[in-house]
Amino acid sequence: MKKKTKRVLRIILIAFLAIIVVSCAVFFYYFPVRLYFHTLKVNTKEIVEADILFDDTIHFKNNGQHIVFKAELNGKPDSLIYDTGDNSIITLMYTPGTRPKEMKFYRVRVTGFEKKSSVKITTLYAKVGTEKIYNTEIGQAVLFPEQPLCENYTISDHHLLGLESLNIGHEFLDFTNSEIRFVNYKEPIDTTGFVPVKCTYEQRVLWVYPQINGVEYKCIFDTGNGRAGFVLKGEQRVENPKTNDYVYEGSYGTGINGQTNKQRFVDAPNERFSIAEADKETDIIYVKNLPHNNMGLKAISQFDWIISMVSDPPKLYAKPHINNEVNPYHAVRYKLIVDNGKLKILTRLIDGNESFKVGDRIVSVNGDKITEENICYYFDLLSESNDWSGFDIKVK
Repeated sequence: MKKKTKRVLRIILIAFLAIIVVSCAVFFYYFPVRLYFHTLKVNTKEIVEADILFDDTIHFKNNGQHIVFKAELNGKPDSLIYDTGDNSIITLMYTPGTRPKEMKFYRVRVTGFEKKSSVKITTLYAKVGTEKIYNTEIGQAVLFPEQPLCENYTISDHHLLGLESLNIGHEFLDFTNSEIRFVNYKEPIDTTGFVPVKCTYEQRVLWVYPQINGVEYKCIFDTGNGRAGFVLKGEQRVENPKTNDYVYEGSYGTGINGQTNKQRFVDAPNERFSIAEADKETDIIYVKNLPHNNMGLKAISQFDWIISMVSDPPKLYAKPHINNEVNPYHAVRYKLIVDNGKLKILTRLIDGNESFKVGDRIVSVNGDKITEENICYYFDLLSESNDWSGFDIKVK
C-alpha cells in the first residue's frame, strides 16, 4: 500500500513539473525576455571586482530637481540621476533613437498615478562601480517615445541609479560640498554633529517619518522627486485649501506619454516640517489620490545625511545643511508639454482668471501657426511667461 501511494505521489509530482515546464516554454515563446550585459562606470574609472576596504567619493550637481553626476554608458560619456526612491539597482531610459541596437524590449501594461499606460522594458545585468566600489545586480531599461528637442533635458539625464546600487558602505550624502562619500562598512560611523532619524526599510524602499504642521507622515526618502519638498496624500487640504495655498488642476507630475488628467491638487509654499530636531520650511504638494507620501529633494537638500543600508535595520542620520538657501516660490499659471508635435496644457492655476483648460492644444500664437520649426520657440516663450494676456493664443 505504501509503495502504491509513493508511486501515485511520484506521478503527480512529475505531472506537476511537466505542467510548469510547458507553461514556461509557452510564456517565453510568446513573451521573449532577453538578458543583456550592460556596463556602467562612474567617473570613468575602471571597475574593481574585489571585496576590498575602500573610501571613495562621487561629486554631483544638484540642479534643484535631481542629483546628477557623470558616468559612462555603453562606452560613451553620459549622466546619471541618483534616485533613492527607485527600488532597483539601475533603470536606464532610452528612446528608439538612443537605445543600443542589440537591446530588445517587450511591452507590459503598468498602472501609474494617473492612468494605465503601456511601456516597453527589458532586463539587464548591470555592473555599477567607481574606482573602488563595485556592485552587480539585475536592473531594467525602459523605452520611451522620442523626447522633443525643446524640453530642457535629454532622455539620458533620466538614467536612474537606485538606492540599492550604492548600499555597500556607509554613505555620506553631503549637500554642503555636493558629493557622496563612501566609507567601508566595517568601520564605525562618525556621526559627530548628526542626529539619528527614525526610518524603516520596507518593500526595498527607505521610509522616513517627518512631522508636517505637527502631524507625523510616513514618506519615501526620494531624491528623485524634485517637484516639491513633499508630495502628500491630503484630501482635506485639497477640499479646503488655506488662504496662501495655490490650487491647481491637471497633472502634478510630468505627463507620461503626453497623458493629461484633471485632478485637483494644492501647492502650499512655506510649510513647516520637522526632522532631526530641526524645523525647516519648504513647499508641499497635497494630492487626493496617492499611493504613498514622498519627501523630495527640496526638503532633503536642506540637510546633510548619513545612510547606512548595511545595518539591519538601516540607520539614518541628518544635520541641517549649512548652506541653507531655499529658492523663493513662484506660482506657475500654466505648465506646458510637447507631445507628438503638439503644444498642450498640462496644468493650470485655478484662481478665477483661467482662460484655458487642461488638455487644450495651442494651435497658434499671435497669428503664427504652431509648426515643427517653431514649436520649441513658443514652448520656451510661453513657459517663461506667467502672464499670457499679451498673447493672442488660439487653442483646439
